[in-house]
Amino acid sequence: MFHRVLARLAVLALATAIHAPRAEAQASTYPSPPRPLAEEEEMALAMSAAPPEIAAAADVYVLRADGPVKVRSGTNGCSCMVARDLHEGSRYPICFDREATRTVLHRELMELKLRAKGLSEDDVQRAVVEAYDRGELKAPSQPAMAYMMSSKQVLFASPYAAGRRVGAWSPHVMIYMPGATAEQFGLAASSKVTELFVSAPGTRGAHLVVKVPRWADEKDD
Repeated sequence: MFHRVLARLAVLALATAIHAPRAEAQASTYPSPPRPLAEEEEMALAMSAAPPEIAAAADVYVLRADGPVKVRSGTNGCSCMVARDLHEGSRYPICFDREATRTVLHRELMELKLRAKGLSEDDVQRAVVEAYDRGELKAPSQPAMAYMMSSKQVLFASPYAAGRRVGAWSPHVMIYMPGATAEQFGLAASSKVTELFVSAPGTRGAHLVVKVPRWADEKDD
């Protein structure tokens, strides 16, 4: 999710890592270009990121050998995919609302495609910044929601080699609000509040990260 350096433009790993209560063992291989899962497995993993009410009617993307492709068209304007970085075993199931589908999704698809082609993280981030500067990628023009509520998430603190494995940190959502700062929500710049915090503050990729009480794929008793 995921939570990355500011140049990543609001990637999820940085947000999760900043306040993660514990870390798991580092993955053994870096860089490890993303590889496709079985299509049905990848679809199920992507859809596990949001409550079924949302995911069941969303577009679904999967990774294939030549990059991510849409394999199902939904009806609610939302979308789901499994993002990855260059850490072996990374898995970032994520679903997007309509505004995030229009904007944030395309950055995630671009990054996944470039990583799968074997580009370095520096080259991926350089390409993303250039795409924003050319207007090929768009920042949200209104608050945009992304869901990372899958218990099967495997998060890393950074998309670079030093990023530690966090694993399944906590179910959470991200509200993308370009230029947002902690102060506008009444939070101190060095806030110790962990239930919500602003990642990449003041940038076009700024987003409010909010913990939610349960995993979307958690079974009812």
